Amino acid sequence: MDDRDRRLLDLLRRDARQPIVGLAKALNLSRSATQERLAKLQSAGIIDGFTIREGSRAGALQSAYLMVSFESGYRCAQVVPKLQEIPSIGLIHSVTGPIDLVIRIDADDVAGIEASRSAIAAVPGVATVSTSVVLDRHLG
Repeated sequence: MDDRDRRLLDLLRRDARQPIVGLAKALNLSRSATQERLAKLQSAGIIDGFTIREGSRAGALQSAYLMVSFESGYRCAQVVPKLQEIPSIGLIHSVTGPIDLVIRIDADDVAGIEASRSAIAAVPGVATVSTSVVLDRHLG
Protein backbone atom coordinates (compact mmCIF):
# COMPACT_ATOMS: atom_id res chain seq x y z
CA MET A 1 0.00 0.00 0.00
CA ASP A 2 1.41 3.39 -0.98
CA ASP A 3 0.55 6.99 -0.10
CA ARG A 4 -2.13 7.22 -2.79
CA ASP A 5 -3.83 4.09 -1.45
CA ARG A 6 -3.79 5.61 2.04
CA ARG A 7 -5.21 8.86 0.66
CA LEU A 8 -7.91 6.91 -1.19
CA LEU A 9 -8.88 5.16 2.04
CA ASP A 10 -8.97 8.51 3.84
CA LEU A 11 -11.26 9.97 1.17
CA LEU A 12 -13.58 6.96 1.38
CA ARG A 13 -13.70 7.15 5.19
CA ARG A 14 -14.96 10.70 4.88
CA ASP A 15 -17.48 9.94 2.11
CA ALA A 16 -17.77 6.40 0.73
CA ARG A 17 -20.29 7.56 -1.89
CA GLN A 18 -17.91 9.85 -3.74
CA PRO A 19 -17.95 9.20 -7.47
CA ILE A 20 -14.84 7.60 -8.94
CA VAL A 21 -14.23 10.77 -10.98
CA GLY A 22 -14.09 12.86 -7.78
CA LEU A 23 -11.76 10.39 -6.10
CA ALA A 24 -9.53 10.32 -9.20
CA LYS A 25 -9.34 14.12 -9.27
CA ALA A 26 -8.44 14.28 -5.56
CA LEU A 27 -5.73 11.65 -6.10
CA ASN A 28 -4.49 13.22 -9.36
CA LEU A 29 -5.04 9.91 -11.15
CA SER A 30 -7.10 8.77 -14.10
CA ARG A 31 -10.53 7.28 -13.52
CA SER A 32 -9.34 3.82 -14.57
CA ALA A 33 -6.25 3.95 -12.33
CA THR A 34 -8.45 4.91 -9.39
CA GLN A 35 -10.91 2.09 -10.12
CA GLU A 36 -7.99 -0.33 -10.34
CA ARG A 37 -6.63 0.80 -6.95
CA LEU A 38 -10.09 0.49 -5.41
CA ALA A 39 -10.49 -3.03 -6.82
CA LYS A 40 -7.07 -4.07 -5.48
CA LEU A 41 -7.92 -2.74 -2.01
CA GLN A 42 -11.18 -4.69 -2.08
CA SER A 43 -9.61 -7.94 -3.30
CA ALA A 44 -6.87 -7.63 -0.65
CA GLY A 45 -9.55 -7.34 2.04
CA ILE A 46 -8.44 -3.84 3.05
CA ILE A 47 -11.86 -2.56 2.00
CA ASP A 48 -14.29 -5.13 3.33
CA GLY A 49 -17.57 -3.44 2.50
CA PHE A 50 -19.48 -0.20 2.61
CA THR A 51 -21.84 1.06 5.30
CA ILE A 52 -24.89 3.27 5.07
CA ARG A 53 -26.28 5.74 7.56
CA GLU A 54 -29.96 6.48 7.24
CA GLY A 55 -30.74 10.12 6.49
CA SER A 56 -30.17 12.87 9.03
CA ARG A 57 -30.80 10.38 11.83
CA ALA A 58 -27.14 9.32 11.61
CA GLY A 59 -25.97 12.64 13.02
CA ALA A 60 -28.30 12.22 15.98
CA LEU A 61 -27.08 8.76 16.94
CA GLN A 62 -25.58 8.29 20.36
CA SER A 63 -22.58 5.97 20.41
CA ALA A 64 -20.63 4.26 23.15
CA TYR A 65 -17.63 1.97 23.40
CA LEU A 66 -17.88 -0.98 25.72
CA MET A 67 -14.92 -2.85 27.13
CA VAL A 68 -15.93 -6.45 27.76
CA SER A 69 -14.19 -9.14 29.79
CA PHE A 70 -15.11 -12.82 29.65
CA GLU A 71 -15.78 -15.23 32.46
CA SER A 72 -12.98 -17.71 33.02
CA GLY A 73 -12.91 -20.40 30.35
CA TYR A 74 -14.86 -18.46 27.71
CA ARG A 75 -13.35 -17.45 24.36
CA CYS A 76 -14.34 -15.21 21.46
CA ALA A 77 -15.65 -18.17 19.45
CA GLN A 78 -18.27 -18.79 22.14
CA VAL A 79 -19.28 -15.20 22.90
CA VAL A 80 -18.98 -13.22 19.65
CA PRO A 81 -21.68 -15.11 17.68
CA LYS A 82 -24.24 -14.19 20.37
CA LEU A 83 -23.09 -10.57 20.35
CA GLN A 84 -23.45 -10.39 16.56
CA GLU A 85 -27.19 -10.93 17.03
CA ILE A 86 -27.55 -7.58 18.85
CA PRO A 87 -28.52 -5.06 16.13
CA SER A 88 -27.14 -1.94 17.82
CA ILE A 89 -23.57 -3.27 17.74
CA GLY A 90 -21.54 -1.50 15.06
CA LEU A 91 -18.20 -3.17 15.64
CA ILE A 92 -16.56 -5.86 17.72
CA HIS A 93 -12.77 -6.07 18.11
CA SER A 94 -10.83 -8.57 20.19
CA VAL A 95 -7.89 -6.86 21.86
CA THR A 96 -4.86 -7.57 24.01
CA GLY A 97 -4.63 -6.61 27.66
CA PRO A 98 -6.97 -6.95 30.62
CA ILE A 99 -10.14 -6.79 28.50
CA ASP A 100 -11.23 -9.21 25.79
CA LEU A 101 -13.38 -7.11 23.46
CA VAL A 102 -14.02 -3.51 22.47
CA ILE A 103 -17.55 -3.02 21.15
CA ARG A 104 -19.15 0.07 19.61
CA ILE A 105 -22.88 0.44 19.95
CA ASP A 106 -25.10 3.04 18.25
CA ALA A 107 -28.52 3.95 19.59
CA ASP A 108 -31.05 6.75 19.37
CA ASP A 109 -30.34 7.97 22.90
CA VAL A 110 -28.71 7.08 26.21
CA ALA A 111 -31.63 4.80 27.09
CA GLY A 112 -30.86 2.82 23.93
CA ILE A 113 -27.21 2.63 24.95
CA GLU A 114 -28.24 1.22 28.34
CA ALA A 115 -30.60 -1.31 26.74
CA SER A 116 -27.79 -2.49 24.45
CA ARG A 117 -25.35 -2.61 27.35
CA SER A 118 -27.79 -4.77 29.33
CA ALA A 119 -28.22 -7.12 26.37
CA ILE A 120 -24.44 -7.47 26.07
CA ALA A 121 -24.02 -8.07 29.80
CA ALA A 122 -26.65 -10.83 29.63
CA VAL A 123 -24.73 -12.84 27.00
CA PRO A 124 -23.38 -16.08 28.53
CA GLY A 125 -19.65 -15.77 29.16
CA VAL A 126 -19.62 -12.00 29.64
CA ALA A 127 -18.21 -11.17 33.09
CA THR A 128 -17.85 -7.38 33.06
CA VAL A 129 -18.85 -4.48 30.83
CA SER A 130 -17.37 -0.99 31.16
CA THR A 131 -19.01 1.77 29.11
CA SER A 132 -17.61 5.01 27.65
CA VAL A 133 -20.17 7.21 25.91
CA VAL A 134 -18.93 9.18 22.89
CA LEU A 135 -19.09 12.93 23.51
CA ASP A 136 -17.99 14.19 20.09
CA ARG A 137 -16.87 12.76 16.74
CA HIS A 138 -13.81 14.22 15.10
CA LEU A 139 -13.25 11.70 12.28
CA GLY A 140 -15.31 8.72 11.15
